Amino acid sequence: MPRVTVLMPTYNVAPWVEEAIHSVLRQSYHDFELLVVDDASTDNTLDVVRTIDDPRIRIASFPNNVGLSENLNRGLDIIDTELVARMDGDDIAEPDWLESGIRVLDSHPEVGVCSFGFQFFGTKTSLVRFPEHHEDSKAQMLFGCTVIVPVFRRAVMTDNHLRYSTEAFPAEDYMMWANVYRVTQVYNVQRTLFHYRTHATQISTSRRDAQIVKSNEVRLKMLQWLNPDFTDEEKRYFLDVFVPCKIDSRKDVATLKAFAQLLTDRNTPGNYSDDALRRKFKSHIAYGALDYVEKTYFPTQYTPLALLRLLASGLYPTLPKRNRRKMIAKCLLLKRK
Repeated sequence: MPRVTVLMPTYNVAPWVEEAIHSVLRQSYHDFELLVVDDASTDNTLDVVRTIDDPRIRIASFPNNVGLSENLNRGLDIIDTELVARMDGDDIAEPDWLESGIRVLDSHPEVGVCSFGFQFFGTKTSLVRFPEHHEDSKAQMLFGCTVIVPVFRRAVMTDNHLRYSTEAFPAEDYMMWANVYRVTQVYNVQRTLFHYRTHATQISTSRRDAQIVKSNEVRLKMLQWLNPDFTDEEKRYFLDVFVPCKIDSRKDVATLKAFAQLLTDRNTPGNYSDDALRRKFKSHIAYGALDYVEKTYFPTQYTPLALLRLLASGLYPTLPKRNRRKMIAKCLLLKRK
């Protein structure tokens, strides 16, 4: 029996699944099987998978379509290896993805889930890194999911009876990992080991409005873990203003800072690290303030006069340090936007 199962749920990914599978087969770590769980695809996804001749591939196909969450659960139900790695049928893994995750799990028995940095490609391109250490990534879970293409111990799921929630779809990953943070530690490798394809037919694009609604339900779950006694008005402010960091005036920055202090003060001892919350809130507000400053003080050009106006506003110390230095340099050089 291999040590690791790579769980790959598929549904109508025929144009991309061959590339995804080959990225798994070329892993530097070899003791794995690839379990492709097809959710009754109506294109030729299965035909493409079956053309790839490799004994490490196992296919589980079902005649009825149950959706991503239940398809993932079907996969977990038939896996009996010690470790599980999760990726979609339209993404691409770097060759040392599995090896990097397994190295972390073997050297840190307290860690149950290892996640990675990744890069979007396709309709958008950007690089994403989540906080490295558990408490910092848990604080960021108040805003969004911090686990992507993980390698994890199967016992984390089985021992704690964790399942993907159909009701949470299309934010099923966010809900799953929110529950996992309660029972084990998470570590994020600070390297780009995955390439996440973006295209018009994927769930995160086609179901974006529904994903926002369901993600907000998970954010409230994480907020309740911080403290269960927030009022409805505080919850609305958290979702509608604090999470998107809406800033339309200098007063808004002060209000956001006050709310961040309120959250830290109400933190239930032991649920979150106070220091991690402070770090995350400070960074969150800093980048929100940066967007406001760029639009308000430098709409078309960086100038010394605009910089003086910014300094007089009192907002300058709120901005991220590295952006402050860049801003001064641009103003001295009279850079146009």
